[in-house]
Amino acid sequence: MTPEEARLFFPYTEDDDLSDLYDERLFEHKQFFLSKTPIRKVFESRLEKLAQMEKAYRIIANEPLSGNNEPSVEPVDFPDNLLAAFNLWEQLKGNSKQQIMLSRTASELRENVLRYLQIVDDYRIKWYTEQEIDAEITQLSKDEDPMEVLQAIRSFEEEGGVNFQDILKMNTNSFLLKEMKRLSLLVKNYGYGRRSV
Repeated sequence: MTPEEARLFFPYTEDDDLSDLYDERLFEHKQFFLSKTPIRKVFESRLEKLAQMEKAYRIIANEPLSGNNEPSVEPVDFPDNLLAAFNLWEQLKGNSKQQIMLSRTASELRENVLRYLQIVDDYRIKWYTEQEIDAEITQLSKDEDPMEVLQAIRSFEEEGGVNFQDILKMNTNSFLLKEMKRLSLLVKNYGYGRRSV
């Protein structure tokens, strides 16, 4: 990337403090990742823009380019118990979002977003089913309120449900059936990282 090309990916004026401008733009990327429902293809596209911005900034600021190594991201083994999986999901999601917010560089942000996507993929795959679910989904990419999900899981447990498989076997909790259909469609339509279903 030439300095002229770099300016396309990191526009600035001579009056700008490059470091402050970098921090502002990094913050905008963080806000995107924190405010949107994670869909891998959308997030990966944004990560490419982030990498271009980082490279352009380093060229313009005359700083060494960092190696763009693929971070190793460990899969998460969510339990079969619905409540335990949900609690672990909420904990890991909260930790991931905190790490995204605390990222100080684009490469650090990229690594934290890729970890978050792995957690999202692994959680969604626990819900995945190929079985047809007769339920109407209003918005595929809008996550349900966690308190509503928790309430639905507690009601489900009161009826004797324990595991993900029980959602289909019992076929009594319409909220959880809709959530299973929504998350299954997200897995099917938007892929599951490097692993296939």
